[in-house]
Amino acid sequence: MGSPFEPRADRAPLRGRLRFDGELEDRFAEYFVARALPAVRFALLLAVALFALFGILDGLLVPEDAGTIWVIRFAFVCPLGLAVYGFTLTRAFRTLMQPALCAFAVLGGLSIVAMIVIADPPAGYLYYAGLVLVIFWTTTLLQLHFVYATVASLAIVAGYEIGAIWFTDTPVHIMVSNNFFFVTAAVLGAAAGYGIERGIRTGFEQRRTIEEQRSELALHNRELDAALRASLDEVRRQAQELQASRTRIVVAGDVERRRIERNLHDGAQQQLVALAVKLGVAESRAGNDEDLHVLLAQLRCDADEALDTLRDLARGIYPPLLADQGLVAALTAQARKSPLPVAVSAEGIERYPSEVEAAVYFSVLEALQNVTKYARATRANVVLTCSGGSLSFEIGDDGVGFDPATVSRGIGLQSMADRIEALGGSLIVASEPGAGSVVSGSVPVRSGVARRR
Repeated sequence: MGSPFEPRADRAPLRGRLRFDGELEDRFAEYFVARALPAVRFALLLAVALFALFGILDGLLVPEDAGTIWVIRFAFVCPLGLAVYGFTLTRAFRTLMQPALCAFAVLGGLSIVAMIVIADPPAGYLYYAGLVLVIFWTTTLLQLHFVYATVASLAIVAGYEIGAIWFTDTPVHIMVSNNFFFVTAAVLGAAAGYGIERGIRTGFEQRRTIEEQRSELALHNRELDAALRASLDEVRRQAQELQASRTRIVVAGDVERRRIERNLHDGAQQQLVALAVKLGVAESRAGNDEDLHVLLAQLRCDADEALDTLRDLARGIYPPLLADQGLVAALTAQARKSPLPVAVSAEGIERYPSEVEAAVYFSVLEALQNVTKYARATRANVVLTCSGGSLSFEIGDDGVGFDPATVSRGIGLQSMADRIEALGGSLIVASEPGAGSVVSGSVPVRSGVARRR
């Protein structure tokens, strides 16, 4: 689809003529009638009022002929004008508007010609001014099309010529003078009427163009809106897929941690336990060889240390206490091992899906390790809450603090954020120099969802 501002082939711009092509002329006729009706009614009432008012002049100018002229004025023209006004209130007027108004204008002008013929000279010569007014009224106020207004003006002038030549003995100089004003009025009225109609037609054409452009713009806007909605739906779908993918990665990582922890517990730890037992048996059977006793005791001690190291490693990979008893027990156990006092506060904390528990557990551990390494704090607090469908945690300390605007996130904080955000949660770090630090976050959980094992 092209631009709405490009010209279309079915648009017929006005050139020299006052007519559109095809059905557009019919549409303009409907538009013109609806627009012109108030002005037509005003022009008709104005004509009737002035025509009746000028009857006063009849008694002053031609008192002996006033009765006959008043018959024309009050018994014919004024009732006819009111009848045409009444006709404008009917539906049929919309179809016959131009010929009906043209006929009334011609009859009104010819009635003044009749008054000129009836009135005795030289008073009758003064009525030519009424014809000038009728011509201007016809071409400007009556809302006649240019062609109809021109025909009416020529008919009125022709009627005067016939009356002045055939029915009255009008002097030549009066004929010349009157015709000068008639022709001038007809030309000026025709020019005004042409300009008025052309302006109305141009306004109609511009209005139609604007409406078409508005419709096309509305169509473009609907298409753009549909495309935007489709793009937003696609972005949402991709975001959901990305979120689901990140969650699967976190879940897979936790599953792999637990598998490694079980393998270490069931494999390497059991082998080291068996090795320590065998070394104990060998030590008991070594007899009196002191060197062998010392060597076997040293080997058993090394095996025990290796077993403790392996157990610590397994618990760091995925602590069995977290899997068996949940967040509160696992974090409380870790708090007891911390080199600085850590208070754990938890109310209403239940069991949650393993990926949620693991994300919160390792995030809290990472935050406590940062407090131990960098905060120079004397104590720390861990608060766990669950409300509004979210499991929230907060780790605060009374250390030296820092300015988050000048200190970038390290690998630990970034890994915490990645873990929490992968589950649809959020992480916030708040701190001020000398005022300690607070690391808080939340993970959405669905109430009543059983913990996955």
